[in-house]
Amino acid sequence: MKKAEKLLDINKSFKADPLAPEDIPVFYCETHSVRGGSKRQRIIDTLLQAEDDNQHILFVGHKGCGKSTELNHLQKDLQQHFLVTNYSVQTELDSIHLSYIELFIVTMEKLFEAADERSIDVNAEFLKRVKDWTQTTEIQQIKERYFGLDTQVGAEAKFGIPYFKNFFAQFKTSARVSRSLKEILKQDVEPRLSQLINLCNELITEISIGISKNGQKGIVIIIEDLDKIPLERARTLFCNYSRQLTSVKTNIIYSFPISLYNSIHYNTIRQYYTMVYELPMIKINNRDGSAFPEGKTKLTEVVSRRMNLSLFENIEDLSKLIGYSGGCIRDLFLMIREAAASALDYEREQITSDDCRSAILLLKRDYSNSIADNVDDGINYPVEKYFNILVELASSTTKKVDNTTELMHLKDNLCVLSYNGEGWLDVHPIVKEILIERRKWDGIVK
Repeated sequence: MKKAEKLLDINKSFKADPLAPEDIPVFYCETHSVRGGSKRQRIIDTLLQAEDDNQHILFVGHKGCGKSTELNHLQKDLQQHFLVTNYSVQTELDSIHLSYIELFIVTMEKLFEAADERSIDVNAEFLKRVKDWTQTTEIQQIKERYFGLDTQVGAEAKFGIPYFKNFFAQFKTSARVSRSLKEILKQDVEPRLSQLINLCNELITEISIGISKNGQKGIVIIIEDLDKIPLERARTLFCNYSRQLTSVKTNIIYSFPISLYNSIHYNTIRQYYTMVYELPMIKINNRDGSAFPEGKTKLTEVVSRRMNLSLFENIEDLSKLIGYSGGCIRDLFLMIREAAASALDYEREQITSDDCRSAILLLKRDYSNSIADNVDDGINYPVEKYFNILVELASSTTKKVDNTTELMHLKDNLCVLSYNGEGWLDVHPIVKEILIERRKWDGIVK
């Protein structure tokens, strides 16, 4: 990635993907001063001080607030002390129909991959136990029906680390593309899941012994994008299977939906995890609606790392985009990309006020479409319920409303944002415009 010096470069410089570890030194901008502290540093301190205690951590934040970039930065920071493996359920699996069993399959693949890359010696008796598990009747039937490649024949010598790395990779790929295999996992593999978890823990022990010779303290597994799976699926995963998720005996960080963080289910889930850290939105206004200049300054710095600000004809237009973003980095980047595209449509060399207006209108349309009648877990939620909550919150001086299911939905689609870990919420600025336009709200805080 490179800094945009012309409009044609902006789409790449402001793509929605998180910063890769190699881009962090150049493009990353520290934002903890306007988020209420450094959650990343707290996690680092927790892991370094934990000694032999396994930390199972939930990392919470709105979609688009920069969680994945923070986790990539965390991985970079931790690598001198730990073996870190990081994977995204959106990249590795079918996140729409995710089965919790698949998380263990991918984790086994990534652990064997790490052992292979580092040429770690693994106990032969352990490898035999893994081989025995792969040759049970249930797993053999899955291989014959779904794998597409013959993984059963060959000399005993092939049952080593590279083989098992490829075996679990094939298992993952087959589960990702086959709905029927997901059902078989539930029926036939789940009863044997405790065996797979035990093997996973044995593999962690084997790898930990190997990396300790290089002075590393242990393993950290980061599982990303669990906050982006469908809300009903996330609720099932964390409410019903947190005991299994935290039975893995190493440090694991799970991304976690903010809607579940503020729900009746949270305390049930929380008991299984050692720590919970929230990455809030970057605050650009105070609770009373007054400007918070430090937030806008910080977001301007974020943008300046990725583009030459002279590409704006009027720098005040960037300030306007920041205001309409509500501190949501995803929305700010989206508007900048759209404004640049509009300028290119008219063969301009700079982004004008008209281009920014076009970008704001596009974002407004997207959010307007997201406020609609909804069905969740078989229950109907009429659109007026959502509008009533939005009006109540927009009008409130305390910026607090009841944690209803409807509010959970509005947090999930970013119509409602939380700020700085101070326990207050606000309606997304672009949604406030929608409320005023539809004559739902007079724009007055009461």
